[in-house]
Amino acid sequence: MPAQPHSDRSGAAPRAAFGALSLVAALAAGAGAGAQEPPAPAVKDRIKELQARYVASAAEKLPRAYHFGSQGPGDVFSNHHSHSNRMVPVYTFGRKIDVSSVMGSNSRYRDPERIKETFGRLPENTLNPSADYADQSDLRRVLSDAAGRGVKHLFIVWFDGLDWPTTRAAAIVKSGKVYDEGKGAGLFFQDYAAEGSAQYGYVVTSPTHDFSVQDVDRQMVSIPARSLPGGYDAQIAGPNPWTLGPLGPKAPGYFKGQNSNDADKAGVLDVKRILHAYTDSSQSAAELVSGVKSYNSGLNVADDSRLVPTLFHELQERGWKAGTVTSVPFNHASPAGMYAQNVERDDYQDLARSMLGLPGIIQQARGGKLYPGLDVVMGTGYGIVTTTSSLKMQGKNGVEGPLFITDADRAAIDVRNGGKYVCVHTEPNTSGEAVLKAAAAEAVRKKARLFGLFGAKGLDHLPYRTADGRFDPAPSLNSKGVPVAAEAYSPTEILAQPTLVNMAESAIDVLSADPDRPFILFVEAGDVDFGLHANNLDNAIGALYSGEAAVQAIVKWVEAHSNWDDSAVLVSSDHGHYLVVDDPKALIEGD
Repeated sequence: MPAQPHSDRSGAAPRAAFGALSLVAALAAGAGAGAQEPPAPAVKDRIKELQARYVASAAEKLPRAYHFGSQGPGDVFSNHHSHSNRMVPVYTFGRKIDVSSVMGSNSRYRDPERIKETFGRLPENTLNPSADYADQSDLRRVLSDAAGRGVKHLFIVWFDGLDWPTTRAAAIVKSGKVYDEGKGAGLFFQDYAAEGSAQYGYVVTSPTHDFSVQDVDRQMVSIPARSLPGGYDAQIAGPNPWTLGPLGPKAPGYFKGQNSNDADKAGVLDVKRILHAYTDSSQSAAELVSGVKSYNSGLNVADDSRLVPTLFHELQERGWKAGTVTSVPFNHASPAGMYAQNVERDDYQDLARSMLGLPGIIQQARGGKLYPGLDVVMGTGYGIVTTTSSLKMQGKNGVEGPLFITDADRAAIDVRNGGKYVCVHTEPNTSGEAVLKAAAAEAVRKKARLFGLFGAKGLDHLPYRTADGRFDPAPSLNSKGVPVAAEAYSPTEILAQPTLVNMAESAIDVLSADPDRPFILFVEAGDVDFGLHANNLDNAIGALYSGEAAVQAIVKWVEAHSNWDDSAVLVSSDHGHYLVVDDPKALIEGD
């Protein structure tokens, strides 16, 4: 089956406007947001006002506080709606996790043989004898080494789509202070010291190849000669996330990789360089825990169709518990990348089987190992059904009906039917936080696993909290640059969904119930990516704040129940987008 262009979305129908939500009404309803969320920024609705104005004037050439794409300031609002080849940040906390071990003089980008080992070849313009940055595949060793040094509680917090410019924008909006380089300050994971153990780094995310041809039924993949290879050109993209290389100003289209237009390509050719592919979420997230760089669209399958095990598999075999939590579909690219093996990220029903320990296409077609399944799996996808196109992506064993997990599979895993999971899902007009906490308590009591399926028809992610914390999104642009009305939620709709913090806390409750067993937990703010694909900074910043609150919740648990010798946290991202902040002060100051 040929690879399809991905927007990192499930293909759910556009969200309808179900009714306006005031802050008073949200608070009165409980809103499911909890006291764990960061306080709303000091300047109310500034980002929403800018976002609405920019979408309304998207085709006009105007000065703006920010834009998306390679077109430069004072131009149209957007010429790009997808990922970029920017580096992404890495934050670690804990005395036994060491991101510096793969950076600086240890950077693989200083060694042509190690680069070749990573990409399967030596990409042009990628060798950099003075590189400080690491590769995303190196983080597999960072995590594994932490476990080897005696860490008992290993947390990965993933901000899908987050890069340095987006982090900076969110920090400026929250703190009211502007910075221009380095780690920055203003967000919890930028400022928290973890008793002096905090470290900061940055990694390259490019894949081996952009385009591939997948056969979902045979679970085999091939890479056509026309596929754009990956790599990283520091002379254009820069030595760190906040500094362009000397050729960068003349070749801004480099970051757009396979989506570059004619002007972008001309700029790269003019400086006598070449384009490199940017990654998608599936390859990138899988690389984090497999250490194997591969083609876009696959999950723990190498370019030669070899099935690749992950750190989650390895730790489970050593007696660890394991879980994944996300604000987007539970088996979306990033959480699935922690555990599933599949040539195609959109084969959701088989990804669910892999994550939940059920036999599926990997066993049928390839005789692959049946892993026991995760102890905790949570995310959205409830109420989303197959379409003609999404059903085709499931292969010959696809089942019409619910897209992300079939009714039969959900019944098979339920403890009420002899399965291993306490299952919980969205209950209309009922607190999502309450039903989740009750299910987690039941799982602990029964020594069972936990499967949480939230969301609703037409809503394939948790509600956007937005930059001002009011759950009142601004308009977006679709992939063709056409304005799209803002999502809107009623108080009862928000009430019915848990927050990412609620999910993370319940996951920890289940995973830590047996104090003699170590555990690994992946928590993803996946809707950061959804917001950025829609060129919507209001939604992206709000989603980032929700992920920040999850980091705070994890740290709170570590401080209360563990310590920074027994626990370690890695905060990072799968890829960047192409947000450009032209006037940082305008994010916090009125016109």
